[in-house]
Amino acid sequence: MTGSAQGFLITTPHDDDAIAYCNAWSKEIMDAASQKGFLVFELPGAKANKSDFESYLNKQNIRFVMFNGHGAPDLITGYKKEVILQAGKNDNLLKGKVAYARSCYSLSILGESCITAGADGFVGYKLPFMFVSDPTRGAHPLKDELAKPCFVTSNIIPISMLKGHTVCETVQKAKTEIQKMIDYWETRSDLVEAPMVAACLYWNGSGLDYCGNGDTKL
Repeated sequence: MTGSAQGFLITTPHDDDAIAYCNAWSKEIMDAASQKGFLVFELPGAKANKSDFESYLNKQNIRFVMFNGHGAPDLITGYKKEVILQAGKNDNLLKGKVAYARSCYSLSILGESCITAGADGFVGYKLPFMFVSDPTRGAHPLKDELAKPCFVTSNIIPISMLKGHTVCETVQKAKTEIQKMIDYWETRSDLVEAPMVAACLYWNGSGLDYCGNGDTKL
């Protein structure tokens, strides 16, 4: 990076249990961004709204945007499922930026729309992002061994990009690790949930892809 430090903007809406898991696993990503010299801007809870989201993108030198939130093919939501980014509406906000969306379906239409509007790269999922959770670990997501494989592999994407890898390299690295995890969990006979963990990993790997120039770096 040259000149003034570039920014990393991340949404952590705290909407429901699924998003709470995404948020908990985002701390190591924010730490990695700080260590790489990025200014970290978090939009937690109610701050993950459209107004604040647009304000940060318009006023700060944001290079990398990460979403934790529910999605649809053409949109991503923030707090209380308010739409904060939508194809054909405000996708131009990502012009000159790279995005990673840990949200369902949003790559298929929104990703392409953002690239058309000038984004450098968009990594996300064409299918739902899925994970299995242990109901006894809901208050401590980082200690949930059933959820861990899906979040470790999804965290590879932003952390790898923060380390300077290209979008294409990052996606391939995540897919390779996902396959290793699938191979491991398919051999587990001690947990009744093991096949479900493997299935979620397979699903996430199948849906993971990118739009834009694969050689893009932060």
